[in-house]
Amino acid sequence: MLFISHWKHVVLLSRNLPLIPLQLKTLPSRISYATTTIVSPTDRILHLPRRELFDVRQQLMAEDDDATLADLEGSDIRTNVYEGGFKTWECSLDLASLLLDRGPRKDIDELCRVDSVVELGAGSAMPSLVLFQHALQNDYPITFTLADYNASVLRLVTLPNLLLTFARFKSDPAISGIGSDDLEVTADLTQLFLATLQEKGISLNFISGPWSAQLASLIPNSAPEMGTVILAAETIYSPRSTHDFVELIILILRRVKMAKAMVAAKRIYFGVGGSVDSLKEACAVKGAVAYEIENSGVSGMDAGVGRALVEVQMY
Repeated sequence: MLFISHWKHVVLLSRNLPLIPLQLKTLPSRISYATTTIVSPTDRILHLPRRELFDVRQQLMAEDDDATLADLEGSDIRTNVYEGGFKTWECSLDLASLLLDRGPRKDIDELCRVDSVVELGAGSAMPSLVLFQHALQNDYPITFTLADYNASVLRLVTLPNLLLTFARFKSDPAISGIGSDDLEVTADLTQLFLATLQEKGISLNFISGPWSAQLASLIPNSAPEMGTVILAAETIYSPRSTHDFVELIILILRRVKMAKAMVAAKRIYFGVGGSVDSLKEACAVKGAVAYEIENSGVSGMDAGVGRALVEVQMY
């Protein structure tokens, strides 16, 4: 099994972007991180490290990357420019909480035979991190595909968060600083990270660009008789984003006999037009059913405008 893929951009299909080891080399010698506590509906607890945005800001200033710095410090979303990947959205934490009780290959639901996890609009990738640590701890070969509109988000947030999660999981002399809000990024650490992925058969794919059929074509298929789970949070904030998102997940769901999407979203996005009801309607038009996970047990979802966890499957 190829455990690391080339980074890809759907607009630049003929161009091979640097491999993960080269992306790791662009990280500073030390990463500062905060710890997010995920509590599952059954009160399981997981502490997930995620890179601090001030640390990303410092790296961008050192690289003189004013354009990406503007994305980080500007508005949450600028359509077709920046899609909010540097922010950890509250619905992603809802989905992470649910997944903490529903990890792949646990004999509690149909996720027990999953070999491919796809997170669309990955950003800080909190839902995928829950399953990533599960795969590390249980020696499950699995492919993670992390997709975000902006390649800079994948390089500066998504990949570092995977490295941080690995460092928290792995007790090894090569790792220095984990547990002290800073991780020392050494050649030994990155080599151990890559070697462990290979040993456990865990593949990482990173794809940047807009949601499209081209992006779908770059997502690996599941093995025969295995399943694909699509994860997404806050991806249906407008009618246009809902349309493009549904078009993409339907392409993926149709390829695999056992597949579903798990979507976390606000019930309505005031001012921009997206809603859970619109998601359900768009799925129905495409021959899929979108149903809310009732009584999920995830706390706080009724506060404010309310939030929902939705599963999507083909009829």
